[in-house]
Amino acid sequence: MAKLTIKEIAKMAGVSPSAVSIVLNNRKGVSEETRNRVMEIVEKLNYYPNPNSRRLLFNKTNNIGILFKKNASPMEHFFYSELNSIILQECEALGYNLMFSSVAFNNKTNEVILPNVVNYRDVDGVIFYGDIDIQIINKFNTLDIPFIIVDSHHTSGDILSVSADYNEASYTATSYLISIGHTSIAFIGTNLIPFYGNQTFSGFKKAIEENRISLPINWIQLDAFDENSSYICMKNILSYNQLPTAVVCSADIFAIGAMRCLRDNGTKIPENMSIIGIDDILLAQYVDPPLTTVKIDKVKMGKIAIDLLVKKIENKKAENNVISSNEIMLRNSTRPANSLHSEI
Repeated sequence: MAKLTIKEIAKMAGVSPSAVSIVLNNRKGVSEETRNRVMEIVEKLNYYPNPNSRRLLFNKTNNIGILFKKNASPMEHFFYSELNSIILQECEALGYNLMFSSVAFNNKTNEVILPNVVNYRDVDGVIFYGDIDIQIINKFNTLDIPFIIVDSHHTSGDILSVSADYNEASYTATSYLISIGHTSIAFIGTNLIPFYGNQTFSGFKKAIEENRISLPINWIQLDAFDENSSYICMKNILSYNQLPTAVVCSADIFAIGAMRCLRDNGTKIPENMSIIGIDDILLAQYVDPPLTTVKIDKVKMGKIAIDLLVKKIENKKAENNVISSNEIMLRNSTRPANSLHSEI
């Protein structure tokens, strides 16, 4: 059987093709009687509009693309895999298809490498994760495709974004440890994701300075990138002749690497040392012991991101949003300093 057309459905319903288009796109402009008659035929014949025809008629694909950086860190993969499922739910609820692809900047050729879904304009809007190369942003500014950056650590007023306050998250984590009696606190962070690293270290430093705490420089480790590198950072801290009673890790994946190092060295958590992270990735509640962490609200971030992007697609006003990040998920990797065992 040949594929039905809008014209044939219009003939069956005794209405114009434009009336059928109005019904199929759930717009105002026809009577309820006409709408019901058209929908009865559509449902009976199991008709689906040709996506290419819809695109030409309405200049809309109903596709939203998530473009990953090809060189994304393992830490980002853990965080964004949870964010993907939230954004997928929001897209489905709004009638959008979610497409996944990648984007890269070639430093040798000074070329932005875009996927075909972008080159062929098969998306109405695009979502980026994290800190995106300025060359990629500049390229997209010439394409007239709406986009939003989610979880950016370096926001700009002229680029639509939704982000978490990692400075606040790190300050909250450190302040919590201080509130339960810890004054010997180490820090594991990263210089390899510059804006993120600066924000998390600044939050830690602010809490330490407000409480007039002095720390050995060896306790500040900024070379973490994944679980294995944070293991080495924790090993460096343990090699110093004076040991902390607690450690702030600027990401849960860093905390997980640090916990593995402590276990391998016979240090009990939290009996000998407390550990706190930032993110609240799914894995955090399943490690042993379950990790105390500052929650980054990925559900809220995903919902706001889609809302802002759709507004931009529809040429409505959309403003940047920074999500407060001060909720502690209290689990078993931390305890008050006065209850720690001194033998490490």
